[in-house]
Amino acid sequence: MRRALELAARGWGSTSPNPMVGAVLVRDGRIIGEGWHARDGGPHAEIECLKSASEPPEGADLYVTLEPCSTAGRTGACCDAIAAAKIARVFVGSADPNPAHAGRAKEVLESRGIGCRFGILERECRRLNFIFNESIVSRRAVVALKYAASADGKIASKRGERTRITGAEAAADVMKWRALFQSIGVGLGTLASDNPRLTSRIEGKAETCGIRLIFDAKLNLAQIPDLSKYAVFSDKFADRTRIVCALESDAGRERLLAERGARVMRIPADSRSPEFWDLLKKTLWEERVCSLYLEGGALALRSCAAAKAAEFAFEYENPSLVLGPSALPAWDGPRPFSFEDPQVFGLGADKMVFGKIKYE
Repeated sequence: MRRALELAARGWGSTSPNPMVGAVLVRDGRIIGEGWHARDGGPHAEIECLKSASEPPEGADLYVTLEPCSTAGRTGACCDAIAAAKIARVFVGSADPNPAHAGRAKEVLESRGIGCRFGILERECRRLNFIFNESIVSRRAVVALKYAASADGKIASKRGERTRITGAEAAADVMKWRALFQSIGVGLGTLASDNPRLTSRIEGKAETCGIRLIFDAKLNLAQIPDLSKYAVFSDKFADRTRIVCALESDAGRERLLAERGARVMRIPADSRSPEFWDLLKKTLWEERVCSLYLEGGALALRSCAAAKAAEFAFEYENPSLVLGPSALPAWDGPRPFSFEDPQVFGLGADKMVFGKIKYE
C-alpha cells in the first residue's frame, strides 16, 4: 500500500476534481503490475494497473489507495474490470466518501467471490485526498488559508509593504501546494504590494497555473489605466485571471474592466456577509474547480475566517523573526481557529503547520 501511495502522488495537481489514486497488483509477494490515475478524465488507477500486468492477473491481489468505483462514469466501473480480471482479493486504503460509491465496492466485489478488506494505511490514504474528501461531500470548492507569520504573529512590517517572512525552503513548499490547488486567490492589497505571479514554479518542471482570483469588492482596479503592470494580467496565463467582486460592486466599473479584456466574476452577495463565501465556493464547484488556496492578504484571510468558510489552513512561521507591535498582525485578535490533527513540517529554519481547522 505504501507503494500504491507513492504511485498515487504522481497525479499531484493533474487529477482534480478527481482524487489521486494508486494501485499495485501482487502475486506471491511479487509486484506484477502498477498504475495510477494520471489526469482528470483518464483511466482510473485500477485499469492502468491491470493493463500493465506482466502476467495474467487471475488469482492475484490488488492493492488500491481508494475504494474502487462501483458505478459507470466516464471510464466505466472499476469493480466490473476487477471482477472480469478474476482478481482474488482487493485491499483498500480508504473508503470513497462520494455518496455514489461509498462502501458499495465491498458488497459488489464479495458478491462476485472476491475478498475485500478496507483500512490499509487509511490515515495516509485519506490525507492524500483531503481536498476531494471534503469537496465531494459538500459539493463546494474547498478553501485553504495560507499565510506566513513572524514569531510574534505578524505578516508584514506594515500594511501594504512587502515583507519577506520565511526562507527558500518554505517558498519552494508553497509552490508544491500551488500545483495541487485548482485556484489561487489574493486580495487587491496583496496584488498591489507584491505583484505576485500566482503560478507554481517547481525546479525541473514546467510552470503551471490554475485559476487566479483577485478579490476586489469595490472594483478599484477599474481606476488603473494599464493593468498590464501586474503579472497576472499580462503573462501567458492572463486568461486564467478573474477579478472577484460582489453584489455592491459598481456596474460601470465592471463594464469598463470588461472592455479592457479583464474577466470579472460577480458573486451575488454582499462581500461582508458569510453568504458571499458560500456562493463563491458553489460557483467554483459548478465550474469544476474544487479548491481555492487563499494566500492573503490580511483582509481576505480575516473575511474568509470570519465567515467560517475555510476548511484547512497552512500556517508558515519564522520562529526567529520578531516584527514588533507596530507591524501588521495576521489576525485582529487571537487566531480564530485551531488545528485538528495537525501535521508539522520543518522547512529549514522555518516550520509549517497544516491541517483541517476548527473555529473557536
